[in-house]
Amino acid sequence: MATGASNSATSAAVIAATAAAAAVAVLAAGSGGVLNGAEAGDPTPADLQAARLLNLATFGATADAVAEARGLTPAAWVKSQAETKFSATHFIDWYVRRDTEINTADSKKKARASFGQFQEAFWAAALAGPEQLRTRMAFALSEICVVSFQGSTVTARMGAAYFDMLRVRAMGSYRDLIEAVSLSPAMGMYLNIIGNIQADTDKTRRPDENYAREIMQLMSIGLYQLNMDGSAKLDAQGAPIPTYGQDDIAGLAKIFTGWGFWSAKPSSSTFATPRDTDADIKPLMAYTAYHSQLSKTFLGVTFPAYSAWTPPTGTAKSVGAYQVAGLKFALDTLANHPNAAPFIARRLIQRFVKSNPSPAYIERVAKVFVDDGTKTRGNLTAVIAAVLSDAEAWSSSFGDFDGKLREPTLRLSAFLRAFSASSVSKNYLAPYDFAPASAFNQAPLMAPSVFNFWMPDFAPLGGAIAKANKVAPEFQGVDVLTTASYANKILSNVQNQNWGNKDVATTYAKELALIDAKGLVDAKRLTRRLNMLLFGGQMGDKLAKRIIDVVNSTTTTIAKPTADQLAALNLNRVRNAVALAMVSTDFLIQR
Repeated sequence: MATGASNSATSAAVIAATAAAAAVAVLAAGSGGVLNGAEAGDPTPADLQAARLLNLATFGATADAVAEARGLTPAAWVKSQAETKFSATHFIDWYVRRDTEINTADSKKKARASFGQFQEAFWAAALAGPEQLRTRMAFALSEICVVSFQGSTVTARMGAAYFDMLRVRAMGSYRDLIEAVSLSPAMGMYLNIIGNIQADTDKTRRPDENYAREIMQLMSIGLYQLNMDGSAKLDAQGAPIPTYGQDDIAGLAKIFTGWGFWSAKPSSSTFATPRDTDADIKPLMAYTAYHSQLSKTFLGVTFPAYSAWTPPTGTAKSVGAYQVAGLKFALDTLANHPNAAPFIARRLIQRFVKSNPSPAYIERVAKVFVDDGTKTRGNLTAVIAAVLSDAEAWSSSFGDFDGKLREPTLRLSAFLRAFSASSVSKNYLAPYDFAPASAFNQAPLMAPSVFNFWMPDFAPLGGAIAKANKVAPEFQGVDVLTTASYANKILSNVQNQNWGNKDVATTYAKELALIDAKGLVDAKRLTRRLNMLLFGGQMGDKLAKRIIDVVNSTTTTIAKPTADQLAALNLNRVRNAVALAMVSTDFLIQR
């Protein structure tokens, strides 16, 4: 066993090294011939490789982040990110602080912090936080273990605590993650864990099955039995084999009865209503009177009835201990299910790298989920390292269905980070101004349903993607209106560089410094820089030539422009280049 683990780790290292070497060779050429002839200070192949990694794994590349990642393998960079210090309570601390500030400033109206302050905290972490991978992982997990403010009673405080929990668990154990998710007040409110009561002696009703169904379908094992490469197992008739049925849902639902808000003095009045301080953000607790004491059978296993249960050595027999043991048994079953590895592997590859990973890619990552090389299962740090290190993530040739459509939030964050967005107040005020959900059709914890903003197997109806039996999840959020609203808002953001009463602002200072002998921003050098920051070296020749031509055609008829006129001209040259880049298919399709 140890030898197998060692060989697995060695193979992964060889694959990663080969991928990195291939990437350097590809990026060394730049965008064909259009961007050749780099000058001193222009991005190097190592810079482009680092930027490509950052575009895959963070909220966007910055010049400083490129310098830090330069020369690191993806695995080494992941390790450094896993070790980066971070605040485990960033979101809830932010919410509490801003609530006090807002209430103090407008106490007569009893103003309080709300969902806008959650968004502030998100953008502060996404744009300025050094723990980029951790927050990006939390963002990805929030689209797998979905909690949403939309159409629910989940409060901004609950959402803040939920995102904090995702950041804490993002680089740890998958098994620990799904336990923390299951005991989160936000999830408890969103999928009806809170208030779920046993029906042991009342045959006229049954426990709520919402969470039991969704934790299996969406968060752990999926609808159909899978091979390690993510392909569906088939029965004798060639049909996919269901992973679970209604009886499994009903059995698992009993596990999730009797969980309510934390209280120092739990009672019927605190079960479904948070009455104690911080009860809305602390993990749920067992309310034994509401928990089923019947046997619970699901996925081929049975947790015994309380009357037949033998507690672990050293544990007194009590309904409370029985309830907790049942939860752990159920989550162990899900985390150790054969489907969990390929299911989570595919989901993370789709969130970070590409919509249509090959079966071999899924299997390589799934094997790391099963064993990270130290006989540890579900090590999410090792899993994301495998996702980002794989040769397929660094391919130098792209088919029609490679890559993925960038999520709107990640398009915006890439723009804001590339051009050094900062907040005067440090509060990132008015995210509804620079990042309106109405324009981008996406915002953190604002999915329209438990199925996220898009389904992992979505393909535009009747198009080439569907005909090729491929998927394009993010295209589920694309139509004429969302395309136009994105273009209009991002172009507005490019032109108007400050928002929220000028609190949040970007700067083109480094781009404006790329001056040629005529005092104009150098079109080719500017395009090389955009190729690094926004494209990770993947800008195509056609786009590069188009940007260079547009910049060079942005001129003035004034024979001897003043310094101010020249500055305005150069700003327009940069803005035109950035605008073209941000709405280009080369940028929108991440590769």
